[in-house]
Amino acid sequence: MSALERTFFDVAFAICRDRAKIHFSFTDYSRGRPISLPSDFSNYIEIDYKRPNLDIIEYIKKNRIDCVFAFDLSVQSKLNRLFRLGGVKYIISYWGSEMSSIQPPGKLLLKKLEVAFRRYKPDCFIFESEAMRELAVKGRGVNKKYTYVIPTGVDTDKFTPLKRDKKYLKDKFGIAESSFVVVYSGHMEERKGVDVIMKAAIHLHAEDPDSNIVFLVCGNRDGEEYQYLQQIKNTNASEHVVFAGYRKDIPEIMASSDVGVIASTGWDSFPMSSLEMASSGLPVLASNLQGLSETIQDGVTGFLFNPGDHVELARLISHLTTNPALYKEMSHSARKRIEAEFSFQRQRSRLAQLIANIIGDK
Repeated sequence: MSALERTFFDVAFAICRDRAKIHFSFTDYSRGRPISLPSDFSNYIEIDYKRPNLDIIEYIKKNRIDCVFAFDLSVQSKLNRLFRLGGVKYIISYWGSEMSSIQPPGKLLLKKLEVAFRRYKPDCFIFESEAMRELAVKGRGVNKKYTYVIPTGVDTDKFTPLKRDKKYLKDKFGIAESSFVVVYSGHMEERKGVDVIMKAAIHLHAEDPDSNIVFLVCGNRDGEEYQYLQQIKNTNASEHVVFAGYRKDIPEIMASSDVGVIASTGWDSFPMSSLEMASSGLPVLASNLQGLSETIQDGVTGFLFNPGDHVELARLISHLTTNPALYKEMSHSARKRIEAEFSFQRQRSRLAQLIANIIGDK
């Protein structure tokens, strides 16, 4: 979220060229100022998005705010009316999560009518993947004409294969430099499929007890790893799985690993970790799900596998360990694709151009 906030600040500045004309709002910043914004920036306010009050109208009028760019602003949000009453001309809603589920024809028609006749609503919606846009159009009834897809960007200078150093993992986690490291970075909730990764580890090390494949899992907090440690207990995999906790050195970890894996079994939109992996030169193995399938080119920058199929995941990992030429080609292609399509610069440029066009066409 912080990365997106910094991106939006840069985009706003690129459009208006004046910090004094940029304003941010947060639900709560009682624990301190927003660290995502420049240290000398002070135009930010608190807004209770669920129960907004009329103060926002006066703030908008006082600061002559013409355009609102909001996270996950729904069609029915009360804020839409307050924004318009304050004089806002353009309301842009940026969605980083799913808006709805796919609806049957009858219910979808009602939703389309509800959106069409709603007086106060965003002018357009921006999504991070085609899958997310499809849910808005076929689930919430949003007119596709007013939707756009701009994928997330990644810092290609921060996440780079140039920092590759196997010694880093040995020093931090005791992982042998000769190991082939499969890395996961993300949340531990059930839909993220960490249990599928554990099953793949069990399968691989049952088939080949002497395998040098190590699974490095990042993102666990407060004992979240316990259930997975129990899952691999008394198996050969128990000596080849490392839970690294919540980390601040993810760029160094990814640059020192060999393959990235995202084994989600439930909804996954367009996870930043997949881009970070690819930017680090890692072929990515991902579940063939929704927006997640858009993060790689199957067979070029990585492989897609059937959600929950740990045997297929294990096979793909093994395939890459025994085909160094393929591995090298995928690693190169993964990095090049990120540089061309998914860099911070590319994301900012797309957003700035789109917003400029919306304001110009209104």
